Amino acid sequence: MSRFPVNPFMIVIVGLAVLGLGFQILTNPLGLLTYLFVGTAVAVGVYFLFTRVILKRISMNQFQGSAGPRPTNSKADSPQKKYQRAAKQQQSKNKTQKKRPAKVASKRRKDHNLTVIEGKKNRKKNRALF
Repeated sequence: MSRFPVNPFMIVIVGLAVLGLGFQILTNPLGLLTYLFVGTAVAVGVYFLFTRVILKRISMNQFQGSAGPRPTNSKADSPQKKYQRAAKQQQSKNKTQKKRPAKVASKRRKDHNLTVIEGKKNRKKNRALF
């Protein structure tokens, strides 16, 4: 008995495809080559469009969403707002520098809490359950 079951519907589809390909080769080989070339060009174009443009936009949107709000246009801001924003940024930098403790050069990890449990070592395991 075969490992893969044979579906009669698939046999009919593959047979018709082979018959059509053979007929196309005998009657119009140039048309078949043109058809294959155009199909390959469309497939390559869709592949590059998907990988270069669509996936790039999706990944950029994911990163931009987590990055926070975008900065505003600096030309529209008045000089007073620029000064206030710079002062706030300087204050926040000073606060973060004060809050950060000095890093410890080498932290030692705690030992694990694992213990060995004695069990029936000679018992045969039923492999059907795994």
